[in-house]
Amino acid sequence: MNAPERLSETPGPEQTPLRRKILLVEGEEDQAIYWSAVLASLGFEVLTATSLSSARAMIASASPSIVACSSCLADGSGIEFLGQLRADPELALVYLVLLTTSVGQEEVIASLRGGANDCIDMGASYGEIRARLELAERVISLSEALQQKSAALGEALRKIQSELQAAALLQAAMLPKALDCREFQLRTFYRPSDLLGGDMLGLTVVGDDRIAFGLIDVVGHGTASALISCSLIREMMDGMVSSLQATDARMERECPKVVIEEMNRRYCRLNIPGMYFTALAGVLDTSSGRVTYCQAGHPNLLRLQSATGWRERQDSGYPVGLIETAEYTLNETQLAPGEMLLAVSDGLLRPSATDPGGGLGLLNCLPRAPRQPQEVIVQLERLAARAEGFEQDDQSAMLICCSPG
Repeated sequence: MNAPERLSETPGPEQTPLRRKILLVEGEEDQAIYWSAVLASLGFEVLTATSLSSARAMIASASPSIVACSSCLADGSGIEFLGQLRADPELALVYLVLLTTSVGQEEVIASLRGGANDCIDMGASYGEIRARLELAERVISLSEALQQKSAALGEALRKIQSELQAAALLQAAMLPKALDCREFQLRTFYRPSDLLGGDMLGLTVVGDDRIAFGLIDVVGHGTASALISCSLIREMMDGMVSSLQATDARMERECPKVVIEEMNRRYCRLNIPGMYFTALAGVLDTSSGRVTYCQAGHPNLLRLQSATGWRERQDSGYPVGLIETAEYTLNETQLAPGEMLLAVSDGLLRPSATDPGGGLGLLNCLPRAPRQPQEVIVQLERLAARAEGFEQDDQSAMLICCSPG
């Protein structure tokens, strides 16, 4: 009779033999001797325990890959014991086998439902035992490979999360801070739907009396949108500074319109599918209170006046990057003492059947007679915090306030 083959191939001279540990839990001495010999012949390093209590200790110290337990021992049931092992998360990868002298279907079903991976009749032939343990070897190998892949994916996810956190901090650092110039106060609000957002704001002081401002809202969310929005706001602000410092009087006078038109031509010619965005570019002249701006698909501005309260300015303009021949309008308004001008992204709007544009919800949340710009920002924060589910979006705003005389 030929010697039984081992589960693992004979290793070469440069290899280390792989012998999985199998814990045999059997209280009857003759059965323990027989099964130890069979398992050893299949290439396992066999550990033996004569009771469930001793088996628990050996599992903790020896970490076997397989536990083969008799269905009946002096100190308990093998089925219950395997069920307890399966309930332990730290033993999730251990392959559990019930050794039974009964071929009853009920015991097989009970063992498998209790957590066993297999159920072997103690009277089974050597070939059947070998085949079942070869299956165990494949299952264990696959489980280990999955665990390694899972660990690698977990590490990759941690790295991505760390990089996203760093990117979010960088994006937050790029956001403009509060700016006070003469009797004007400029405040911003920003809340991305996730760590990174596709909205971006810009503020730049040009000379002694002018402030260039901009708002960008890129389609989508996440890393790509954040990278694009940061690049776009920088391009917009650089373009406005250049136009305001130009010797060409038209470029200086129509700065917001010139910049929007140039950006629209550029991004239409790039012909990048889905690459379009809404924008608002403007200039505040702090010496006169005059605000000039160009709207490109961005929500309408809201203006606060003491006589009328908050009112929406009806402006228009195509998003940037959709139509190369799109025409844009230079708009102008004058801020008197005590008046405010508010620009928001569409994330702060709540469209409904009775209010398709979503502007009424925003208007209703704003304080009717704010004395300080921070009162408006607080209300925007409260409105933004109410967004949930499909309503969640990047939310940003810029407020220009002319202090009371």
